[in-house]
Amino acid sequence: MALPFPIPSDLSPEFTLSRLTAADLEGLIEVYYVAFQADRRNTFWWSDREPMMEWMRRRVRRKMNDRSVRHYKITDVKSGDLVAFARWDIPKGHEEAFGEWVGDDAAAVDVSGVVAESQEGGNPPVNTAPVEAITPPAFDYPVGTRPELCKVFFDALKNMSEKQNADSMLGLSLLSTSPKYHRKGAAKALMLPMLAIADARGLKTYLEATPDGKPVYERYGFREVDELLFDLKELTGKFDESYKISIMVREPKSIS
Repeated sequence: MALPFPIPSDLSPEFTLSRLTAADLEGLIEVYYVAFQADRRNTFWWSDREPMMEWMRRRVRRKMNDRSVRHYKITDVKSGDLVAFARWDIPKGHEEAFGEWVGDDAAAVDVSGVVAESQEGGNPPVNTAPVEAITPPAFDYPVGTRPELCKVFFDALKNMSEKQNADSMLGLSLLSTSPKYHRKGAAKALMLPMLAIADARGLKTYLEATPDGKPVYERYGFREVDELLFDLKELTGKFDESYKISIMVREPKSIS
């Protein structure tokens, strides 16, 4: 199926940009897990690898069957490996502009009333908070986690999303790059075409940035409008510091 934007001219010929499909699921969750587990402060609520991978598998399936969500990927032409992927939350009324939804009609979920989630070369290893800003049901927390930590994390994201009216904006809810492909421009190629569509439609863009991702996003016009601070010493007893997630919004650029 055709992309809703031209492939960036500066994307390496070693890579292709296309839509994610169900066949990419296992490669996606591997990139997802490896990218985010590098900073244990950001994943203070996680459990062990296998329960987390299974939780991600369930969550990604639901997101891929959500008509308000779009997924795009970069693939290594030679190896076929998944290089990077992005997940975007599309505001109501703008779905067609950001590409036709691709999914299983029989499994599609009702998303009415759901709140949007939330280095060099524009390619940070971890760019956004690793979950969308909507509180999952308690029974779907990853096995082995402490439910109270999950609740603190998800509730904070949800409340901030509501405060910022994020569902009125384009949302970059997840952007992950395989560590072996850092600094090759994959994340930049996944971001800029969608931001150009947002500009054309006069839409703001919302995201939750990790410390590594924040300076990269600033180069692309995002500005911090708020923050979430998690006192990890109090919450976990494993760290001596707080962890900050930056709430960032990009204003649309005027089209001349």
